[in-house]
Amino acid sequence: MLELPDPSRVDAAAGQQDRQAELRKMENIPARYRNHPRFEELTNDPAHQGDKPGKVLREAMSALEAEMSGKVKSPVSRGDTSWIDFYDGEGYPFDVKTPLSPTIGDKWEFNAYGVADTILNQLHKTHPNKFTHEKQPVAVLLDTTYMKPEDLLALRHELRKKTKENRSILKRVFEVNVQLDPPTLDNEKPKANKLSVQQQALLLRQRTGR
Repeated sequence: MLELPDPSRVDAAAGQQDRQAELRKMENIPARYRNHPRFEELTNDPAHQGDKPGKVLREAMSALEAEMSGKVKSPVSRGDTSWIDFYDGEGYPFDVKTPLSPTIGDKWEFNAYGVADTILNQLHKTHPNKFTHEKQPVAVLLDTTYMKPEDLLALRHELRKKTKENRSILKRVFEVNVQLDPPTLDNEKPKANKLSVQQQALLLRQRTGR
């Protein structure tokens, strides 16, 4: 059986939960991923019949980041079933999870117990290797970009608690943070420009005594 690399862990979740909603269309995807020669291929999800919803775009970003950062073997390719999101370079099946933490003002709380269950549900499944067709235990790519650091810690705690009889299953969980472009402050730029003009006018009045 082909072996997976050692599992990867991020230092901390990226805490970018307020930006997930921005990543809904191809033009919103950072150039690091959008311009990759295989990005289009990685967004061809059979479960969505040609559509490219934000979820699929974000999954493709996760898979490419895992490849480019060396956390999984390259080259990654799109999964061919509704519940396998991609294969690594040796055909090993992966499912992508992108949990979301609440943002300021949200009236819901992060459910570490429930998210842990969805991850373990995948880890208990098997799926044929893309190349050998041998059934293998599914691995999970956990994208923590849109989580608060404390929510990731709570999730890890739940996963360990639920697997105390067999912690080895967690060796098939690979954590990653994607690299988002700096947020655009277009809505603030006019204010900044306007303020600058006002300041200049004030200085001019002070100098001319008008």
